Amino acid sequence: MKWIVKRTGLCPVKIHILLGIALTTMMSCKDNDLKKEGGTYDPNSPIELTSFYPDSGIYLEKVMLTGKNFGSDPKQIRVWFNQRKAAVVGSTGERMYVLAPRLPGDTCVISVAIGSDSVIFQKKFLYHTSVTVTTIAGNGSRAEYRDGDLTQSIVAPRYLCVDKEDNVFMINRDVNMYHVARIDEEANELITVARDVVANVPAADPLTGVISFPTETTVGSFYTLDPQEFWAPRIREMKWPATGDRPDAGWKHCMVFNPDDGFIYTRYYYGHIVKINPRTYEVETIYKTEQGDSYGLTFNPLTPNILYISFFGNAGVNANSICSIDVTDPENTFKKLTGSTSGGHRDGRLEVAQFRNPEQIFCDADGNIYVADRSNHCIRRITPEGLVETVLGMPGTAGWRDGGKEEALFNNPTGIGISSDGSVYVADFDNNRVRKLSVN
Repeated sequence: MKWIVKRTGLCPVKIHILLGIALTTMMSCKDNDLKKEGGTYDPNSPIELTSFYPDSGIYLEKVMLTGKNFGSDPKQIRVWFNQRKAAVVGSTGERMYVLAPRLPGDTCVISVAIGSDSVIFQKKFLYHTSVTVTTIAGNGSRAEYRDGDLTQSIVAPRYLCVDKEDNVFMINRDVNMYHVARIDEEANELITVARDVVANVPAADPLTGVISFPTETTVGSFYTLDPQEFWAPRIREMKWPATGDRPDAGWKHCMVFNPDDGFIYTRYYYGHIVKINPRTYEVETIYKTEQGDSYGLTFNPLTPNILYISFFGNAGVNANSICSIDVTDPENTFKKLTGSTSGGHRDGRLEVAQFRNPEQIFCDADGNIYVADRSNHCIRRITPEGLVETVLGMPGTAGWRDGGKEEALFNNPTGIGISSDGSVYVADFDNNRVRKLSVN
């Protein structure tokens, strides 16, 4: 198509606006045609997939599939890039538009299913992953805590969580710097919620938005922040059974909500894994592991009720490992998922992968578990297929540098939080900064 612009009374800006409107209208009409044209899927005839374009792209890349017998109802069509389902925009019966899903893998097999019929295309779609990190809070100093302007804030960020409204909460803890704060990116502001609170890894209730985080004052003490009360801190005390084993001290470093049963889970240094009723605060110990620290707990939406635990380097047979347990059958399901307990760095299959003092972990909506691999100075990712990969950071090299895969550096990252759009927030503890990973 050739555009011929004649001499008119319009200024260049108006010409560009008119051209933009014309292009937008053409694309809109094209999409509407896909939704309206075409026939009905014929279950007595096979689906045919002859080509697709483009043959590579990124997350939400618009890909046109050409073939036969797709039908014209997008709701009846199922398309996968590997094991990730793609959104179907529209279909004419012989052409359809789909959107490439997030992180399906580097080389994708495209498959189409309608009813009980399915077809796989032999040619592969190449998915391009782009990950960059930027600093959103902290100026690199740890001299004295300062809130307000994010770029001028002074923080020692240890742990993070993100609630259902994408509010980012930071646990700030260092000598004389015990604070809980909320990061408001839109307003460029760090807002202190609580002071002089020795807090550990927080968890956000996916339904109510209440934030809970453990403290070590007593065996059962923890705090809650309710958005209905403008996140005013409330101290809570667990209600333990009259009999049974209970920890000797309040050394509990992490909490997580289970969206399947609605309970809060935590683990103590002494090995007790307990579940807490968030309404009555009654406690039940479901399992006891070997003693040692754990700073990461998460549930995976693809495997409900499976609790994943990261163990620090002092955890004996579970040291430097990722373990799991089915909370509906705890006595029979605890297992170590990763390799060597001595600590190291190795990507690849989960059973041979190595970590060094992994701290906070969190799972995104697609089933990817992100790990703040503290002593490797890296952010790692465990895919739903059980592969471990280094997302950003140079193993064994501490530093501070924003940028992409080749440039980014961290210094003892300890905290992980994930927003609804898949952005990953990192508490980069010894860089005194909160960083944000944009993953496509």
